[in-house]
Amino acid sequence: MSRFTSLKSFQFFFSLALLLVVSANAFDLTVKANVDNAQVFIGDKFNYEIQVTAPENAIVDLPSFVGNLGSFEVKEMKNEKITEGMPKGTAKFTWLATLNTFVSGDFLIAPQEVNAVVGTDTVKTHTDPVAVKVSNRTTGEETDILEVEDPLSDPRLPQWLYILFAVLGVALLVFLGWFLHKKFAKRGEAPQLPPYEEAVLALKNLRNKNYLAEGNQGDYFMSLGFITRRYIERRFEVDILDATVAELKKRMAHVAGLPQAYKESVVTLAVETEPVKFAKMKLEGERCTFWMEWADRLLEDTKPMPEEEKEKKEAAKATAKK
Repeated sequence: MSRFTSLKSFQFFFSLALLLVVSANAFDLTVKANVDNAQVFIGDKFNYEIQVTAPENAIVDLPSFVGNLGSFEVKEMKNEKITEGMPKGTAKFTWLATLNTFVSGDFLIAPQEVNAVVGTDTVKTHTDPVAVKVSNRTTGEETDILEVEDPLSDPRLPQWLYILFAVLGVALLVFLGWFLHKKFAKRGEAPQLPPYEEAVLALKNLRNKNYLAEGNQGDYFMSLGFITRRYIERRFEVDILDATVAELKKRMAHVAGLPQAYKESVVTLAVETEPVKFAKMKLEGERCTFWMEWADRLLEDTKPMPEEEKEKKEAAKATAKK
């Protein structure tokens, strides 16, 4: 009876362990990290690359190397998905960062977290650490010095003459400033357009720049995001122009008068185009067209009514009288 119980217990724990192994390896995932030069001099650029081999339909997430990566400055960052030459159903996801540093020593690029998702299955792993040695361009043991030469005659003008020139230059700048102020003071500043009219004009100018036809999605979405944020900021009196994605999520929830669908889509625009603006990734052409049409709908659905404009003008007049 005791042997039977022991056999049952062994089978139970073996099945449990097998289940954990299968769930932990829901799909194949291999990760490699390397540098193209492990020994560099101060100021030299080198490439740090992470290669992830996963199912073709996987969503692979890696940290975005913007700014610094440990002791190294990130000069450029590229992402790429490769299916050509890969086994059927698999793809290679690569992250290539160009790095440099102005500090010598032995460094270790820390392991980077890699997350891959296929359907409901998720695999998390880390890259191996990568060692990089940065050397000085000199040994510090040089003993040679330049030969002593005869003193040269100083061709410079007397110091008092330099002071005189400086005083005359300052006086000339003051005169020019006074003259230009007197000339243009009467013209005043150009009147600022209302939020809706300003945004419509800005979108028209954006289309005329043909960023998408030139393949310049970074500047396209940088401009589109600025135009829509500035419009919402002026139209609904909310501070979102320089907000990060995390701050934007919080602030958009409290924008009074803006439909909920637009609150959510403003955040979606920021999240979806962040890699395009800062990591040189690309969106499909249909998606680019969708966001421009979305901006047009945003302006038309939220433009102020005539009575609202009238109330604002009366409020402005009342404030001016005070």
